[in-house]
Amino acid sequence: MPAPERGRGAGRAVPAADAHAPVSIVFADMDDTFLATDKTVPAGNLALLDLMGEKGVPFVPCTGRVWSAVAGQVLAHAATRYAVASDGAVVMDVRDVNNPRRLHLSALGRERALALYERVRELPVTFDAFWDSKIYVSRRRFELMRGFDIPPYDRDMYLRYRTPMDMSTPRLLQSLPNVERITIFTGEDDVRARAIEAVAEDPTLHYTYSSARNLEVMDADTSKGAAVRWLCDRLGIPRAQSVGFGDSPNDLSMLAAVGDGVAVSNAYPEAKAAAAHVAQWTCDESAVARYLEPLL
Repeated sequence: MPAPERGRGAGRAVPAADAHAPVSIVFADMDDTFLATDKTVPAGNLALLDLMGEKGVPFVPCTGRVWSAVAGQVLAHAATRYAVASDGAVVMDVRDVNNPRRLHLSALGRERALALYERVRELPVTFDAFWDSKIYVSRRRFELMRGFDIPPYDRDMYLRYRTPMDMSTPRLLQSLPNVERITIFTGEDDVRARAIEAVAEDPTLHYTYSSARNLEVMDADTSKGAAVRWLCDRLGIPRAQSVGFGDSPNDLSMLAAVGDGVAVSNAYPEAKAAAAHVAQWTCDESAVARYLEPLL
């Protein structure tokens, strides 16, 4: 067996169950963490959901996606009771997937979205507005994605879950009741740098990312970690009894918020450095299940 990698907690890749706090809730990023590289759910992770359902341990997707874009096998599973979505802008109660309820909202809002768009409007970037289970983008900017150097599985997911609108971005933003957050995809490094500068002009915003080509922009107080803390407090679950899994910079706050933050083997270096433990398996090898099963 390979030697385990060590994060901030400098421990074994899989702690002994008798040395680990009870696991009362589990948070997991979706893309490249709970989901395989090809966006499918590995068999081992599906079996883990069955085990968690039997033991009554809630599973919470903790994703940059809108909640409705969580893989159907995960969202409809009895173990999945809540979802942290849009990078923490939204917390949903999905126990009845046909009648989901929004429990918490930390929105960027239309006015700041419009102001940010004015600062990037001359750049060749997408400008995707997240609101109420959908992602809206003007068709002209939607089509830019086809020319970006994006991994095929990521591009396919982008095209599948965006709703292109035949109107300008300002008109689109003004038509929405609110905006949870914005995603900007860029094709070139210099364009990305200019987009980052545009975000930084408003100190009430911040950005993170889950790929080398995107910026995920939200209110400065919004993050996966803030949403995890909010949900644990609402449910009365000590955060020491929570476990969270991630792979990318948009997971850093979540890894810090839970009792045991775990980076999968294919994670960004920043996520590995922030994690208490680094699993020795990749997302394609059911890393979440293989780490968690001994603790359940």
